[in-house]
Amino acid sequence: MAAQLIQHRGPTGGRARVLARVIGNDPRGSLRWLTIEIPRWVGAQPGQFALLQTQRSCCFLARAFSVADEEKGAVSFLVDPVGQGTRELCELGPGDAVWTLGPLGNGFDLDAMAGDSRPNPSGLGPGRSGRVLVVAGGAGIAPFPLFLSRLAEHDTARDVSTEVVALAGFRDADQAKAAIPLEKAIARHEGMGLSWRLLVAAEDGSLGPPQKVTDLLEREVRPGDMVAACGPDAMSAAVWRISSTVQGVRAWFSLEANMACGVGSCHGCVIVLSNGSFARVCRDGPVFPGEAVFADSSALIDRQEKRA
Repeated sequence: MAAQLIQHRGPTGGRARVLARVIGNDPRGSLRWLTIEIPRWVGAQPGQFALLQTQRSCCFLARAFSVADEEKGAVSFLVDPVGQGTRELCELGPGDAVWTLGPLGNGFDLDAMAGDSRPNPSGLGPGRSGRVLVVAGGAGIAPFPLFLSRLAEHDTARDVSTEVVALAGFRDADQAKAAIPLEKAIARHEGMGLSWRLLVAAEDGSLGPPQKVTDLLEREVRPGDMVAACGPDAMSAAVWRISSTVQGVRAWFSLEANMACGVGSCHGCVIVLSNGSFARVCRDGPVFPGEAVFADSSALIDRQEKRA
């Protein structure tokens, strides 16, 4: 299939809306792992997203998805079929066409999280930052296979080593199959001198004691940890409450939001920050430092009411 390009200037930074083709659509429990071959894809930073829409969609707007992984020219996304647009994507097969625009937004700051870029509060050796805790809730696990790959590349290039503890919480064992891509990303980087650990929880008790990902976080978090989180607003708020009480911990959050344009033009995803200013999740985020978003509880309540 010949690729079609529609050039978008201004907010997209010269990115093009591309008609790409599906090369894989595999079940991951109740979710789907959608892999697309995208012409002229420039490569994403962890936490960035893309807009996806089937070629003959019944929906007017595309849907935003975190870039879940990149490997051998293929770009993958984790899709939860919760509405018409996402169900259309989940029904695609190899060779089917899908419109894509991305990568968009701002991702996680690996320099701020990794060992060679900040003071050492943990008492480890020179050049070590302590640990990175990944905290994912449900489909919020999507950005973290790419996150782990990029972090491994970052550490290798700088000859440092970061201990990573990945905490993932799901509704049940079926949804927890969405952790498979994360496990594969970890396996790809074994033997590189990196330290990885993955803990998975299910709220219905199908994977052991009934617990939430925040229960895992309360047991695992230590002074000086760096936290990267993605999931529902309530989970993110709980992660902030836990992590902000531990000395030296910093946290970054990939926020969920209803997006229309995805490039900051429509202002449909505006949130109120803790300092009272406004931010567009799609263009200023979707990744924000926790203190910018959750330090003011009234701003969080206002944001949750708008999403209700």
